[in-house]
Amino acid sequence: MEIEPIMNRRISIPPQRIGATAELAEARALLREAAPADRWDDVLAEARRLQAHEWLAPLAALQAVHAKLAAGWLPR
Repeated sequence: MEIEPIMNRRISIPPQRIGATAELAEARALLREAAPADRWDDVLAEARRLQAHEWLAPLAALQAVHAKLAAGWLPR
């Protein structure tokens, strides 16, 4: 009976982000798609403003700005 060494086998498992980092990356990607290309800096500034003045967590701030964009808000 032949046994194949483990190190010769290549298992292809794509890397996956997990946890808060993955949620932030996904929210940021969705926001990037929804935001006008020439206003990306303003969109991020609004997310930072919500974090600082409304005490929102980073993920909640990104989601709030995404909702504002979906409702028709345009950054100045």
